[in-house]
Amino acid sequence: MKKNLRFVSLALLSLCSLALAGCGETTPDTPDEPDEPVAKTINLVYSGTGTNKYFNESLFDDFKTEMKANGDINTYNITYVEHGPDKVDSEVTDWKTGPDVYEFASDKVSGLYSKGALAELKGDYKSFVTTANNSFGVSAATFNEKLIAYPYTGDNTYYLQYDKSVLTEDDVSSIEKLLAKANTLGKKVGYNLPEGFWGAAAMFTFGADYSMTFDDQGQVSKVDADFDSEKGIKAAKAIYSIVTDKAWVKDMEAPSESNNLIACMAGTWDISNYKTALKDNYGCAVMPNVTVDGETKHLGAFLGGKLFGVNPQVSSDDNDRLTAAHKLAMFLSGEKCQLKRFYAYETAPCNKTATASEAVTSNANVKVLSEQGSFAHAQTSVPGNFWTAPATLINGMIDGTVTLDNLSDACKTLNDNIKASK
Repeated sequence: MKKNLRFVSLALLSLCSLALAGCGETTPDTPDEPDEPVAKTINLVYSGTGTNKYFNESLFDDFKTEMKANGDINTYNITYVEHGPDKVDSEVTDWKTGPDVYEFASDKVSGLYSKGALAELKGDYKSFVTTANNSFGVSAATFNEKLIAYPYTGDNTYYLQYDKSVLTEDDVSSIEKLLAKANTLGKKVGYNLPEGFWGAAAMFTFGADYSMTFDDQGQVSKVDADFDSEKGIKAAKAIYSIVTDKAWVKDMEAPSESNNLIACMAGTWDISNYKTALKDNYGCAVMPNVTVDGETKHLGAFLGGKLFGVNPQVSSDDNDRLTAAHKLAMFLSGEKCQLKRFYAYETAPCNKTATASEAVTSNANVKVLSEQGSFAHAQTSVPGNFWTAPATLINGMIDGTVTLDNLSDACKTLNDNIKASK
């Protein structure tokens, strides 16, 4: 009998349990605990100049410190390899084993893109570059309508460097005034127009330009140009007026009594030489104005810069590594690092906040760079004949084969040669 009662009791208990379940009275299951994040060791390879190695490695330490402060539990090992920004495109022969993050010069972009060595920036990476940097920086980082790099300097150019003991700010405001003053003093003005970097850029003065169309692989499919237009002919007239002036020379030495120079359109890489030569009489200014047929413009100049590329090939199967490479490139191209480069090397930043800082705006050379950035031409990809065609035109002016009478035809020849190149 007891056995039967026990059976009934168990059955009733089971029915009660089912009833309670139907009424929602049971205790809910305990949710699973989230997995603890797992710390990883991420290995990156960085390519940069040998001369800046120890400086860059100090920035790596700053990067690791900032990552840790932001709650990143990963460990970052960064190996340094030496390739100059102007040589990385040729010295790295296999990008599948190449650096994760590397420095490169702005005119190397098309070759690097065609090799698949530049990851496209999207989302937060893209927003970071486009909102933090000036128009030159964004332009230099853009190729084939894609944002593909992190800009960090914009100072590879030339501008007027002169002797303040004999020239005033008004004297250097226009090339006409500058040459006239030099002639009055029996002095010379250096401007290396026969070289493509100077002469080709002078052809931009009144708005003539080229454009290049690329296919999906980054190969040039078409080149357009309008240097045979009124804008191009005006620029050629300006160049002609300079190279036929008695005060003009192509020499680019720092002004001194021995070379008779009082001013030069000199490269930023020569600033220290000019300051050493001129001491307290050192002056600098943007490219002077020139007036042709009633229109006044600044003489054209190229402006190149340095950027960080992220190589997607080396980390194609490791998303953590690719993400870390982008984070490193973002950090190194940010405001703090751009200012540190300025303090260490007087390199001009392209980060807008860094550029507006008192330290930068109070530096005469960087102030000139900032002003010139508003009209200088970004030095990115150029057509194959772009360096030689203007040099041929300008050397013709110097030897007398190109004159004002046949200048239009000479500009058409230049333009045809540029359009025919890839």
